[in-house]
Amino acid sequence: MNLLDHEIKNALRREEPPADFTARVLARIQSAPARKPDWREGLRNFSRLHALQWATAAALCVAIAIGMVAYGRHQRTLADRAVGEKARAQVMLALHIASARLNIALREVQRADPPRRVRAVPKSGRKMEHL
Repeated sequence: MNLLDHEIKNALRREEPPADFTARVLARIQSAPARKPDWREGLRNFSRLHALQWATAAALCVAIAIGMVAYGRHQRTLADRAVGEKARAQVMLALHIASARLNIALREVQRADPPRRVRAVPKSGRKMEHL
């Protein structure tokens, strides 16, 4: 056992109280007048006892309010995303329809006017003719 352990053991060893200890404590209790606390002291004690409970309740209310605000923002984000995805689907459908109509028009033009052959280099020094 080291020195620190020995000092701790001596400091915490059990000691018997003096023989008149009980009599002195009882005499002191009987001699001290019982003081009735006034209403202000009772109110202070009540508030001290319940201050932790009130602080806990207030913190809980603040946490609930923050949670409700965060949840509302999350719901708005989800709603905005759904609106955006719906708009995207509508744009994609419109592009698909426009592409299909353009393809129909292109086929009609190609059928009505067969493609002409255009030479890359004119035979003579003339300018190239346009269609």
